[in-house]
Amino acid sequence: MTSAKNQGFTLVELLVVIGILGILASALFPAISNAVMQANMTAVGTRGRDIYVAITGANTEREPLGLGNVWPKTQADAGAGSGAATTDIAAQTFTDSSKYFYALYDGANVGTASWSPYVAGFDYSKLAGAGVSAKSGTAELTAQNNMWTIAGNVRDEMEDIIPILVTRNVDASGLKAVLVDGSVSTPLTWSATYKAPFSNKAFVMVRKGGGVFKARSKYATLNVVYQNQAFTTVVTGSATAPLMYLTPDGPVTPQ
Repeated sequence: MTSAKNQGFTLVELLVVIGILGILASALFPAISNAVMQANMTAVGTRGRDIYVAITGANTEREPLGLGNVWPKTQADAGAGSGAATTDIAAQTFTDSSKYFYALYDGANVGTASWSPYVAGFDYSKLAGAGVSAKSGTAELTAQNNMWTIAGNVRDEMEDIIPILVTRNVDASGLKAVLVDGSVSTPLTWSATYKAPFSNKAFVMVRKGGGVFKARSKYATLNVVYQNQAFTTVVTGSATAPLMYLTPDGPVTPQ
């Protein structure tokens, strides 16, 4: 009586198994990538909403105190005075969102007894994610650790549909300050400087009314962004500065 010997895989069988695994992996990769992208977009949207809530909450708190709102400005309001009051964030002007968020968080005084951020519920973690690294250390905030473009010179009279926060991979010059025909399907363009987050595949924004909008590149058109609405950000009879967008490293004028 003879006993059978245990035999391993032959080379051909091993190659067949590897090939099958490769086919399965390639079939699953798009689904996995889409799930990761969607999860990142949701997380980024939540952080943008947190920033919006923090700023609007601070504005509500400051209004009965006679203090200006904390939305960033690119030039001082007409008739702004001088002296100690000009150190308040409402009297400061900013050229990019990194400097603004640094001031909003009172970054210069973090770790000291005099640290006093202007808003509650905001920290540098709200600026990172989806490939943008979080800030560490005590140095000033830079574009490297900031994924947001923010609207400057925002006024209560402006339409709630306008984007207030937009992920930096969108070229903010393609956003409109005046849109007379809400059906315009002009595609947005993508930043040549910032690939993260999302590169040219998706973006996230928060509207002035507080709504979070997340979309892939195929839906990055003006009519989708503005929900087919015509609008203007120009406040008639006002001498205030027009709406601008502050990217992480400089200002952009919407078309």
